[in-house]
Amino acid sequence: MARSLSDAANYILGQFERFGIEIPDDSRIKSMYDSVCKKDGSSRGLISEKDQNFDIAREALRDFRQLEFFFEQIANNEQQSNYASILNQIAKDSVLPQDDKQESRGRNTQAEAFIFAVCRKAGMNPLFEEPDVTCQLEDRKYGVSIKRIKNLSKIKTRLSKGMQQIHTSGLPGIISVEVTIAVNPENYSIVTNENEQRVRSWWTEKMRQTTNRELRDFISEEVRGIFLHEHCPVCFEGNYKLRSMTYGISTCESKERKAEWERLKNAFLSGLPNLIT
Repeated sequence: MARSLSDAANYILGQFERFGIEIPDDSRIKSMYDSVCKKDGSSRGLISEKDQNFDIAREALRDFRQLEFFFEQIANNEQQSNYASILNQIAKDSVLPQDDKQESRGRNTQAEAFIFAVCRKAGMNPLFEEPDVTCQLEDRKYGVSIKRIKNLSKIKTRLSKGMQQIHTSGLPGIISVEVTIAVNPENYSIVTNENEQRVRSWWTEKMRQTTNRELRDFISEEVRGIFLHEHCPVCFEGNYKLRSMTYGISTCESKERKAEWERLKNAFLSGLPNLIT
């Protein structure tokens, strides 16, 4: 993904059009596009933190980079007829995620599309089907239940729903949880002079505490493990970049299933973009 943010914005609008999706002027996608592009499609240039559209442009960095990744991964895979319905859902929601305290179907669907793209890049042959996405590894099919939470205190409830989805699918699986807004509910800018590894170390410890032993023991054996993800526009030395962090942990007891989880985890990690390692 070597495009500038304005080039990515034009690419994404073109992809929505290619799938026959009309983007309304009052949609979050169009508002973010306008925050980084002029009417002729050219870049608005450097957008300072004093700009009235800065918060929207910062959100465009997160959402457009994820959508760019998704469109790139499905570029040569148009066999599924439900891409259009998925994209229709993605176009919904408020411009800023903190304004959607209850329903947020657009970004929830975007979280599913992102995991689908990760599996595509990892060569895991994903499909949009129950529980949310399925994928394959070593000729075995797995279900992926995808949750996006806004409050870490709700994680057990959401994991319970994910566990039920996997049970209903009849597949072994994993639960993928996006915690971006749960960790930063006010969606503050993250500005740091620390190196990326120290940012990751702080976040990993927080996720380790979140997935305590009691929570892991609550998960059924059908679930091989849990992934937690955060996607943050982070300002390092004056420049904003989208950086992602992930924390994966096995919920299995047997050595065989722990080894199975490790293979799943390694495959999954190979498909993640923008990762702080």
